[in-house]
Amino acid sequence: MDKRTFKLSVVNLLDQDVAGLTREKKIRYMKKWIREYEQEKKGSPEQPSQQDAMKIGQLVRSILKSLVRGHSLSDEQVLLLQDGRYCKSTFDINYALLKKVAVGSTPSQQRKINGYDRYWEEDIHINGERYFVCNDWYERNRAKFIRWYNNFNQ
Repeated sequence: MDKRTFKLSVVNLLDQDVAGLTREKKIRYMKKWIREYEQEKKGSPEQPSQQDAMKIGQLVRSILKSLVRGHSLSDEQVLLLQDGRYCKSTFDINYALLKKVAVGSTPSQQRKINGYDRYWEEDIHINGERYFVCNDWYERNRAKFIRWYNNFNQ
């Protein structure tokens, strides 16, 4: 099949009436199927891992909670996760992953940076202290967070 015939086939597929699917949704499905096909060709599993299926914020919360439950974070690691420069270089996030809850000011004010909530409302307890967790995560941060977690687990 030549390129022109291939293009006509794809356009024909997009023109087909599929109940409940707009043209944009059809394109999204095609892109997803192409990614799955490429992963399959690389020898990757057909099903995306649970980490890949979760939104990045859910993934961060889930992994962090499991690390806290397992008492896996040392005081030194907690200090590093409170350092904005370390978190920028490690995760490519713009704020410290952890922010210690201070006594004397409202939690609502402590979660804000420049007037915007940058930390989740629910705090976590690590080694007897309370911390807010950064909520400013994007898909571009996923690979670095997973790499940190995998290195952390070794």
